[in-house]
Parts: sequence; C-alpha cells; structure tokens
Amino acid sequence: MNQILSFQNSANGRRIIQNNLKHLCMLLIIFALVMIGEGGWRLYTNLNKKVNVDKPMLIGHRNLNKTIFDIKADNGVQKIIYKWISDDETIINEETTIEKAGEKETSFEIDNRIGVNYLSIKIIDSRGNTITYNDVKIVYDEEEIISPVTEQDPPSDQSWEDAVANDKVEPTIELSAEKGKVVINARDNVKMSYVTYKWNDGEETKITGLSEDEKSITASIDAMKGDNVLKIKSVDKAGNTKEFEKEVHGTDGPQISVKKDQEAGKIIADITDEYGITKVEYNFNNEQKTIDNIEGTSYKLEFDLIDGDNFIIIYAYEGNVKSEYKGKTTK
Repeated sequence: MNQILSFQNSANGRRIIQNNLKHLCMLLIIFALVMIGEGGWRLYTNLNKKVNVDKPMLIGHRNLNKTIFDIKADNGVQKIIYKWISDDETIINEETTIEKAGEKETSFEIDNRIGVNYLSIKIIDSRGNTITYNDVKIVYDEEEIISPVTEQDPPSDQSWEDAVANDKVEPTIELSAEKGKVVINARDNVKMSYVTYKWNDGEETKITGLSEDEKSITASIDAMKGDNVLKIKSVDKAGNTKEFEKEVHGTDGPQISVKKDQEAGKIIADITDEYGITKVEYNFNNEQKTIDNIEGTSYKLEFDLIDGDNFIIIYAYEGNVKSEYKGKTTK
C-alpha cells in the first residue's frame, strides 16, 4: 500500500514540475519578445532621429582671378573638400582636400574658371560632422580685370629693342611675408634689369636673377629682427626706376617649448617672444580655446593628462607671425 501511494506522489510531482516549466518558458518567451520589440523601437527612433549640427558660416569673395572663402565654425574645421561640378562627362573634376587643425576661423582660395561655374564644398568639423554646400555659383569674366602690365605690353609686331627704346613705364614692386623672410617681386611691362635693396642705411645688395620672360625678378630675403626700414629700387632695361620704402617688423615668431611632468600628470607649455605675444590658440584632446590680448613676452599653459593618448596643438602669434607646435604623448 505504501508503495502505491509513493508512486502516485512521484507522478504528481513530475506533472507539477512540467507545468511550472511550461509557465516559465512562456514567461521567458514573452520577456524576450518584449525586449526585442523595445530594442527594435529604439533602433528605429535612433536611425530616424534628427541631429542638430551647427552649420559653419561660409563667405566667398573674389580677389582678381581667385575666389577666397572665409569659414567660421563653432565646432572647428578639420578638413575642407571641394571640386568643380560639370555636366560634361568628358571633364574629370577631381576633389581637392585641405587639412585643417580644428580652427574655428579659417579660409582657403581657389583659381577661378572662365564663365559661370558651380562648386561643391564639404566641410568636416572636429566632431566628424560633414556639411555639404552644393551648386556654389562662381561667375568670372577674364575681361573684367585688366592688368596694368598687360595694358602696357608692346605690340606683337614691335621688336624688343624698339619697345625698350620707347618704354617710359616704371617697374612695379610688391612685398609679401613669410616666416622670417620678406619676398620682393619687381615686374616690368617690357624687360627688367635688376633690383637693389638695403636695410635702414646699411649696405646695398643687388639682385639680377630674371624670370624666364625677363619681365620680373623675385627674391626671398632674410628679415632683420625688430622694426626696420627696407629700401628697394627696381630698374628696367630702359632705365626706368621705381623706388620703394617700407617699415618691416621682422620676427621668427614665438618659441614654444613643451614638456611632460609625469609626476604631476601634466603637459606644460612655455611660450616666449622677445617682442611680445599677442595671441595663443590651442586644441588639447579636442578641447579648443583662443586667448587674445596677451601682454608680455612669456605665457604658460598647463594641461591635465588623461589615461591613454593625449594630443595637443598650439598656435602662438606675434602680430601676424604664427608659430606652431603639434605633439602626442601617452599617460
């Protein structure tokens, strides 16, 4: 009798366990379906979510045969990509890429094409967002800009000897700056002869290296440090002379010295300039800042290192002359 009762109790126990397992499986299936549905809905809403991106300000203006674009971007500019748009499939319009370092204000220039043309411009900001400007219209008529030098070119049927004999036009002189250098460009409508220059009332130096067409002379000379007067005289083949004088501030730009203080967990940047620092810009691990109106000949920056790789870019200015430092270190 006891054996029969024991058998019945075991059978009932198995049925109870089976029922509980069924209920548990049903609950797990329902839970899984709920999780799949919730995950799918989140994925759908994320894919269709509209993200607000601060669109950079793009302004273009023409300078002779070039167009210069000025960009202001709150998120900084990492890369600029542009190409001409053409309906003619036989014309290959390749993309041009310009790398930037996260500047919030920057510019680039392009050579114009004759007629009405369209440009596609992409700006990639420091957060990886891509902003595209399609069908940027650029209208350029070569006849609108007449170079004074071209106007004075001698007729094609006139010999160079006669042109020189009849030449009454003075050469032109243009100056531009590079870091620690002054670039002199003297040009004539017929033929150049030579250029001389001197700093203040010092010794005169003569330049005779002519261009291939003998119409111009270009020379890059070392700038004297500090404020000095550069005196230039250009002479063409006919003996016409143009004299030019300009105050030039010569500098190599600020010196940037960067070191890592491992014990303190910091990067320390010391910036010095004997004539005074006017502005400092930096990008440390994608954190950007500009410090204006600096007074003094030295400035210090300190950055707290984070675990892993640390990236730093520093631009230091003395007036318009910029010095640059780029580095990477690991904590």
